[in-house]
Amino acid sequence: MSSPFTEKYERLLLLFKDAIERERDAQKLYSEMLFNCEDPELKQVIESLRVEEQTHEEVLLDRYSALRRTGKYSD
Repeated sequence: MSSPFTEKYERLLLLFKDAIERERDAQKLYSEMLFNCEDPELKQVIESLRVEEQTHEEVLLDRYSALRRTGKYSD
C-alpha cells in the first residue's frame, strides 16, 4: 500500500522525527552536565536549558502527530 503523502511530505515527517531525536539528545547532554556541575547558579542555567529542550520536544511531537494524523499543521 502506498503512502497518501507526497515524497516531500514524507521527507518533512522524517525531518520532524530527526528534530525530536535531537531535542532528546540535547536533554541527555544537559542532564549529564547537571550531574557534573557543582556551581548552583550554573546548575540553574543548565536546568533551564534542559527544560527548554523538553518543551521543544513536546511541541515537535504534537506537530508531528497532527501532521501524521491529518496531513495538516494545527495549533
